[in-house]
Amino acid sequence: MTDQDAWILPFADIRATDLPLVGGKGANLGEMTHFGFPVPPGFCLTTDAFHHFLSAYPRLDELYALLDGVRLDDLAGARAAGRRVRETLLTVPVPPDIQAAVARAWRGIGTDRAYAVRSSATAEDLPDASFAGQQDTYLNVLDEAALIDAVRRCWVSLFTDRAILYRIRSGFDHRGVGLSVIVQQMIDSDVSGTLFTADPLSGHRHTVAIDAGFGLGEALVGGLVSPDAFRVDTRSRSIVDRRIADKQVAIVPRADGGVDKVALDDTRRAATALTDEQILALADLGRSVEAHYGAPQDIEWAIQDGRIHLLQARPITSLFPIDGLVSPDDSLHVFFSMGHQQNMTRAMSPMGMSVVRCLVPIGKEHGETESRLVRSNAGRMFADITQALRHPRLRKVLMGVLSQFDGLAPEALDKASRRPEFQRPHQIRASFAQRRAIARVALRVLAAVGWQDLSDRYRVADERIALHLRDVRARLAGAEPGEAAVGAVIAELGRLLPVALVWLPQFAAGALAQRLIPRLAGSWADPHDLDAYDLGLPGNAVTEMNLALGDVADVARRAPAVVALLAELGADSRSWLAEAERAEGSGPFMVAWRDFLTEYGARGSAEIDIATPRWYEEPLPLLKVIAKHVEQEPGSHRAQHEALAEARRGAVARLVSGANHGPGGRLRARIMRRLIHVSHEGGVLREHHKFLAVQVFRLLKEALEETAPRLVADGKLQQTADVWFLSLPELLALCRGQGADTVAQIPARRQDILRFDTLTPPMVITSDGEIPTVEHHVADAPPGALVGAAVSGGVVEGLVHVIRDPLTETLAPGEILVAPFTDPGWTPLFINAGGLILEIGGIMTHGSVVAREYGIPAVVGVRGATERLQTGQRVRIDGNRGVIEVL
Repeated sequence: MTDQDAWILPFADIRATDLPLVGGKGANLGEMTHFGFPVPPGFCLTTDAFHHFLSAYPRLDELYALLDGVRLDDLAGARAAGRRVRETLLTVPVPPDIQAAVARAWRGIGTDRAYAVRSSATAEDLPDASFAGQQDTYLNVLDEAALIDAVRRCWVSLFTDRAILYRIRSGFDHRGVGLSVIVQQMIDSDVSGTLFTADPLSGHRHTVAIDAGFGLGEALVGGLVSPDAFRVDTRSRSIVDRRIADKQVAIVPRADGGVDKVALDDTRRAATALTDEQILALADLGRSVEAHYGAPQDIEWAIQDGRIHLLQARPITSLFPIDGLVSPDDSLHVFFSMGHQQNMTRAMSPMGMSVVRCLVPIGKEHGETESRLVRSNAGRMFADITQALRHPRLRKVLMGVLSQFDGLAPEALDKASRRPEFQRPHQIRASFAQRRAIARVALRVLAAVGWQDLSDRYRVADERIALHLRDVRARLAGAEPGEAAVGAVIAELGRLLPVALVWLPQFAAGALAQRLIPRLAGSWADPHDLDAYDLGLPGNAVTEMNLALGDVADVARRAPAVVALLAELGADSRSWLAEAERAEGSGPFMVAWRDFLTEYGARGSAEIDIATPRWYEEPLPLLKVIAKHVEQEPGSHRAQHEALAEARRGAVARLVSGANHGPGGRLRARIMRRLIHVSHEGGVLREHHKFLAVQVFRLLKEALEETAPRLVADGKLQQTADVWFLSLPELLALCRGQGADTVAQIPARRQDILRFDTLTPPMVITSDGEIPTVEHHVADAPPGALVGAAVSGGVVEGLVHVIRDPLTETLAPGEILVAPFTDPGWTPLFINAGGLILEIGGIMTHGSVVAREYGIPAVVGVRGATERLQTGQRVRIDGNRGVIEVL
């Protein structure tokens, strides 16, 4: 092999599979060249050349050790380390054999042209990680000496501060990232810019977005100029939007090398950079590139003397995937994130999504186990609500229901459903039996609102849950691990929803009463009473769980040895519990602990996903809460709950008394008293359906865990945890000796979940990828304040604590909990919370309800709160207006 072969690869010899040698950018240029796209000629110095250059420095390990010591939150340390590495490597000469190889390749494609020298890292421009702009670019390189110097500077730019921090943030090992250098004939462009084959702002897959400016593209890419912006609808091949900017400057090449920034005259500043023909030609070319790669692309282009040249192409990594949201017909479909409804937006396992799809009773053809109306996409579940949105009456009901989960949902759905492609007649045809069933439920809701005595209805629900769990245990115990057990799991999911329907009318009545009470109260009621009339109620499954956990902490407090162990609690809960078992006086605590896990151990963070650890499997979050709890006064949790109940009793008395005034006052007072009764007794059933589901999920999980070892023993699975990366139908097929191809996909599915978990799922998305943009507005919000939906009244100041995973962190008393979402598995944290800020949620989602029950000011739907707020900041939360001020 010659030096030329070892260090240099011409574009024509490069394919997509050469990424380890030439990086993502170089591989894309070679691929496009091979398939005939108009790419200016050039070559790549391979990553072997880069490592050959580094090996010329004898103390390289010291430089890497310096980088290994940099922390993500240490900007000063990154700057110091980066500066030392760059200054050191800039003194290292380029090896002579590499210099000779570069000179030969340069002469081979023409020394009479200017060149652009760019980096191409092996960790950039990948399908799920774009590192564009992390290393340097050198333009208008004219001679051999300048070329060699630019190559070395490109190599050294792998160690810029931003590149170092980006690798740390993305989990890339500094030693594992190589750098290729691209040497390409530079286009002295009249016009240049970028092209996105899908709209990067809305996500719309049928819209090409083009930005354009005069001169070289560095002015636009570097943010020196506001570009002209064009949008092309590729279905009609028409320009649907154009915005001509005031393009004040351009970057142009200098005669002696390098570039200059020049001011444009008034006429050119206001002129359009592209003709309509050029806009459409660019859109066509962009879609051809996208079709080749099979994914939306971010493309840099240049036009010289009327000819289009492609300079780069990389995947658009910011788009939320829509692979699982394909329209089943030729119309636009609209999907709502079930994670927003469940207040859990983490990526789910394939088995977790399959369980929910089996649970949903509608949208199944004959013999199917999973609902077609619930789609698995990018590790999340999306409900296809298209037909309901098209139905005039169901649309109103749906808007009202979803507004309880997120106040912005109706606006987002309205935006999506107004598009012409959505307009079709609905196809909902209810049978007589279905209409009769709906009528029966409606009559039961009416009876619950109007005249039924709902006292202690939660006890009836508790008894029904206990009875159903007994029956589930018995049926699963009779199913042999394997095909029979998996079939039994699927059957149990079909039985689950009818049980929850037993108390659904009373719960719905309670929710209706909660909406009617403020209307009946009118303007005479104190807003604080309207917030307090349902505080501190007995029977709510989550509230009772928190009180029980506080009781466990009180028992722990009586054993000094247990308290001492809690003060030293580490990350190994099993070892801690084993040590606590042996501690002096720990017997009552261990009994109370086991009793708690028996009742509530099926719960946990992200508990809607059957694959996630439950508290009975990983109790560390509970132990952390107990460790904080023992620092407080004994019985403080019960005293707090009683104080809320006392506030409730006072608010109820005032509301009923206030209603009893003026004409019709006695009747109004009776109605108020009735509605409050319904609100109390029906409202506490709010969490019972979820409490039932997670306990059934525990039993189903145990059945699947007994089946997995048999599949491993039979050679059908590599490890028992593989079972969570299959759907229930796939697992059933595997038990029957089918589905080997599916098992081969498990490693990729494991990687997919890690990638999907870095994505933020939209609340509403269409089948063509559009994400309607909506946001909260508060007219008198102070400048710089964050705004969201006010869901629990009051004003509080405190220190922010950003928590993304309750498994790893807990709250100190009075801290402000800032989180992407909360579900019942987060609830123990509320014991210490002084206030609540969530990125998603509405008036009836979990965090909002619990915040009101605890009297904690809360604002939800604050997009990006976990990024915009930082642990340790002092903030003021106004839960009455939905405003957060950073103090």
